[in-house]
Amino acid sequence: MLSRRFFSSSRQVAKSVVTKLPNGFTVVSKPGSQSTSSIGLYLNSGSRSENPFNSGVSTLAGSVVASSKAASEAYALSGVEVSSSNAKEVTGLAVTSFAKGNAKEAFKTIKNLVANLESLLKNESYIKDKAAEASAFAEAFETKPKPMVIEHMISTAFQGTSLALPTYGKADTLATLESMDLKSFLGKQFVASNLALVAVGEVKHDDLVKLASELSVPAGSKPAFEPFHFLGSDARFRDDTLPAAHVAISAQGPAPSAADYYAGLVAAQINGLYQAKGLYTSFQGSQLAQFFNANPMTDEFDHFSLGYSDVSLWGAYLETQHIEYLDEVVHFTLKNWNRFSAGTFTETELEQGKAALKLKLLSPAKSSAQEAEKLATNTFLHGFEESEAEIIKSVDDVSHKKVSQWAQKYLYDQDIAVAGTGQIEALFDYNRLRNDMSMMRW
Repeated sequence: MLSRRFFSSSRQVAKSVVTKLPNGFTVVSKPGSQSTSSIGLYLNSGSRSENPFNSGVSTLAGSVVASSKAASEAYALSGVEVSSSNAKEVTGLAVTSFAKGNAKEAFKTIKNLVANLESLLKNESYIKDKAAEASAFAEAFETKPKPMVIEHMISTAFQGTSLALPTYGKADTLATLESMDLKSFLGKQFVASNLALVAVGEVKHDDLVKLASELSVPAGSKPAFEPFHFLGSDARFRDDTLPAAHVAISAQGPAPSAADYYAGLVAAQINGLYQAKGLYTSFQGSQLAQFFNANPMTDEFDHFSLGYSDVSLWGAYLETQHIEYLDEVVHFTLKNWNRFSAGTFTETELEQGKAALKLKLLSPAKSSAQEAEKLATNTFLHGFEESEAEIIKSVDDVSHKKVSQWAQKYLYDQDIAVAGTGQIEALFDYNRLRNDMSMMRW
């Protein structure tokens, strides 16, 4: 007879280590489980630090560094890959990825890239070529309905402020950027108090601190972000050549540092993601997903909470080829939101949403470079990265009452930002959509 055997497994939770140098330069390291490691030099600046006349300059800065001769040589001679990344408030100026045992070459690459930065900014023809490539990328971005419509939703929500500027810049503005635009931008942003050197994987923290102290980085105060201003409004880009309608709708939410931020994250997971042609669509627990599965009016919806340093946007992306039902799709989605403020969602839905949020927040990034960007963003946002235990506690602390209170404050009878593209003739006017934020009847 086989005896009963008990199996147990455990893992050591990796914690990040943060050091701030006397000049304000932040150094962060964290062990990683990926097969490669990454070291990144990040600016706490992105499109939100730009203006309408240099829109895309942060994207161009990363492209100029990551595509430089020093970066190409690092890959060809040392096996160190250099990339860059862009977001609203964070720019990965130079992110090196390398295999185990190659940390010294990655350190050397970071040093060379920083040392050659000034000479790169003087190469006007090179910068002109990179500006043209960045312009083409920004133009191609506008052809992708989902990210494009979400980007325009953000722009109309915060119109008139720098947070409304496109993440990757405007194609027409990028094409005109020159060396002096980069010098002006980096002259203000590339200062020690606005920088973080972040490592994930096989990197000793003391070695990383030593590298940071050896980098030639000017001192200076950290530039403040321009205050946001939310405006209920809509932006429509009707295009009947597209086979579907694409709509993004959101309301203003709390800052990620606010006590009720996690309540919004849980609410987003309660409704979650729906794909009509998904393999497990019939078994999804979201009430809204089940409603649309029984009444096939939409192809996809995806709820989100986009967090920035001082504000967030909570909402959903909707896509449907059943364009004659577009109004109904939007209407029933907004009616579902009212369940949160009315408190008519169930405890079972709450627990499912909390479980889904834990899985989302605690899942490892696909690459060490993505993990480094996540670590840099959290460090700039909070000054540290929450541990797994802290994340679990924050999610567990969200109660039915807290979600209802969050919804009553941020969703019920609140203004919304709407963006749509494709065949959106059936998308009702703004006032009609706005009314759905307070009507309690179906």
